[in-house]
Amino acid sequence: MIYLVGLFLSVASFFLQTWPRFGNRYFGVDTWRHLAIADYYRRKRRDPSAIFDRYLIPEPSDYPPMLRWLLSLFPRRLLERSQWLVSPLFDFVHSFLVFIVAYSFTGNVWASLSAQAAYILAPIVVMANSSLTTRPLASLTFTALILTELAFTASGNWIWFPASLVAGTVLFLTHRMSLQALTVATIALSLFFLTPYYALAFLGSWLLAIVVSGGLYWRVFKGHLAMLNWWRGNIHNRFAHQVRGLPKKSEESADPVFKIYQIVRRAPFLAVFSANVFVVFAILAAVNQSLDFVIADPVIWQREFNFLLVLSLSLVGAGILIRQVKMLEFMGEGERYGEYGVFPTGLVIAGLVSSIDSDRGAAFAVAFIVVALLGGLAPALFLQYRVVARDIDRSVTTALMRIMAELSSLDQRARLMTIPLGLSDPALHFSNARVLSTDSSFGHLHYYDDFFPVLQVPIIDIFDRWNIDHLLINENYVRLEELGLDESTVRLRSGNFCLLKVDSGKDQ
Repeated sequence: MIYLVGLFLSVASFFLQTWPRFGNRYFGVDTWRHLAIADYYRRKRRDPSAIFDRYLIPEPSDYPPMLRWLLSLFPRRLLERSQWLVSPLFDFVHSFLVFIVAYSFTGNVWASLSAQAAYILAPIVVMANSSLTTRPLASLTFTALILTELAFTASGNWIWFPASLVAGTVLFLTHRMSLQALTVATIALSLFFLTPYYALAFLGSWLLAIVVSGGLYWRVFKGHLAMLNWWRGNIHNRFAHQVRGLPKKSEESADPVFKIYQIVRRAPFLAVFSANVFVVFAILAAVNQSLDFVIADPVIWQREFNFLLVLSLSLVGAGILIRQVKMLEFMGEGERYGEYGVFPTGLVIAGLVSSIDSDRGAAFAVAFIVVALLGGLAPALFLQYRVVARDIDRSVTTALMRIMAELSSLDQRARLMTIPLGLSDPALHFSNARVLSTDSSFGHLHYYDDFFPVLQVPIIDIFDRWNIDHLLINENYVRLEELGLDESTVRLRSGNFCLLKVDSGKDQ
């Protein structure tokens, strides 16, 4: 019966993550790429000779296949209608797991609920589940791996090593960013506990991923390195507009995502803290132990507590360094490292709640509630409302579907360029056009320089190079005159989207 309490909170979390989608079911960008390639996997099982020729850039995919393979097990129509539920369903399991593990350590319902609430209300978790991406599955798999390593840490028994290899292999085949977080965690844990277990689990999982995928993961791994190399050369344009270039810090925009980027540019480290503000309690726990404050007594499971504390603080520390140090920025968004520390942070909080001095218990409860409401729930709801519920630029709207229908009605399959580039993903799934995009990191490295992240040449040169015959733009993002085009090229205007029939030199 105790676990029904945690289950109830997981249900509440599910509704917290899904409410913006009740009125905006088709929000997301990467979503449509995953569904399109999942559909190809589905067709490939029925017809081994099936090919995927929807990208104009001639490089094979090097994206981790696990989520797409799982999606391909379900019918296309069902997935299209229900894609907005997939990430919250993964996280439903994850949030309930927080309660189960916390209760197994503490035997304290309030401590376990506090851990679960800290996980559920972290804004980075709420927003990560706003659309169908690989992150929720990767986060759950990362936690599965961490739990096997935690079991080893508690027992010293290498019998947990095969389980670590299985979880690690699935993680390697699921998501790339999580492996960068895993690298940080592996180094920190190895140095703190002075055991080769964590490093061997990492390397063993890497090798096993190559073997069980029939060599596919080797291509994924090389692609991962290529993507890091591409970002190292383009990181100065991380927040750039595709046509106008890097905005001035004083520049205003109605786009809420643009505004968030501007705030991050002014104070990068704030992004890491605001993504998981509950990490302040992990810092408190570290101070309590290091300086021998009498805030909380040692827990019975001290070795496991230290493991979780090292994990939480090393990930947030790496995130801050990556956000603040320019030469490290290419390693990814710093808050994404902290995302993988939300689970251990919640368990650290459970340890504090279960062992805090009774004289300070009320003050701690007040502090936790204030942080939860002002640093967790309020920012999460605000971001959901502004970025998801009210969105028309990153959602497949009725207006955009009219464009997709027009593209699919053409006698000859369109060769389509999109601005912004993210529009190529819905075009991939909802039309039959071939799009100027790629699922390959080497495709980025070899072919993107002229048009992404910033257009470097006259757009007609891109049309010529790729024999583009149609251009799709979001007019909230860019105007025709900025591209050197005029109204005579407009084939269909629908809402904020505009489809243009363009000519390349190869057509003349």
